[in-house]
Amino acid sequence: MHAHRRRTSTSLGLIAVVYLVVGAVGTIDSIPEVSELHAQSSWRGLVVAPEQRCSPYDADDYRYPQSVEDRIVDELGGVYGPYTGRWFASTSDTDIEHMVARSEAHDSGLCAADPATRRRFATDLLNLTLAGPQVNRYDKVDRDAAEWLPAQNGCWFAARVIAVRERYGLTIDRREADALDQVLAGCTSTELITFVRGEVPAAAAASVPEEIATWDDNRNGRVSCAEARTHGIAPVTRDHPAYPFMRDGDGDGVVCESGSRGVSPVGSPSSPRASGTGCGPYRNCTALRRDHPNGVPRGHCAYQRRMDRDNDGRACER
Repeated sequence: MHAHRRRTSTSLGLIAVVYLVVGAVGTIDSIPEVSELHAQSSWRGLVVAPEQRCSPYDADDYRYPQSVEDRIVDELGGVYGPYTGRWFASTSDTDIEHMVARSEAHDSGLCAADPATRRRFATDLLNLTLAGPQVNRYDKVDRDAAEWLPAQNGCWFAARVIAVRERYGLTIDRREADALDQVLAGCTSTELITFVRGEVPAAAAASVPEEIATWDDNRNGRVSCAEARTHGIAPVTRDHPAYPFMRDGDGDGVVCESGSRGVSPVGSPSSPRASGTGCGPYRNCTALRRDHPNGVPRGHCAYQRRMDRDNDGRACER
């Protein structure tokens, strides 16, 4: 009964479109047929529609356990980054990467999904891979295919994006559909290409960020504590350009503090900049807003670039 009413409503809507267009141009010959109108709203089985946030986004709704990393490694056959074609020494050199970003999926339909579906999406291997921190945190972030494409394995990436959107009934906007069409037009296969260990594709070799090239001796896109100490920059604080490319295990805003005696880093808990309450570190914007309802600007001790989604210099603003 309900299905019949929906079909009737859709038909009436299309008739209304025809009526309005005919009224404007004076002839029915100049408008598309009903089948063409339907075709314009879909692409490769996906509904084409602009992104829409029908409910607030909270990363906590899309939590995933760190243990999922082991499953990704098994899937890839090792600690491999498909976006650059690079093999890594260990998972401490990589981030877990969602090909369709969680916030992107939220705005493409999961904003109306139940909690179980959101969690299933967050841990679905179809949508998970590994990437170096420069690629994951600064190049791709939450961008879609209209805004970012990988240097390697573009065909594999495009196919995965479509498959993930199909599995979860996500919409796709026209710009992303056009970008994926351009990629797929040049593909003879959408299988994952795995480069030989030790062979770094030219595009990947060029991807080491300029700001850390001085300290990244092994050219893996990260700065280790050994490298930081070799170059005399340890301990490294949150406001140092090398910090985003290092692993802060205890989340205190200081990396490599052990083994660096007699140095009181700027921005450390003992310095005026980070003293007092309200500095965090905060797990997400929900936690940060409890102390800072309107968010924090760049330069504030609680500011984290990952929480500044629009890169406007203010994190977690409403």
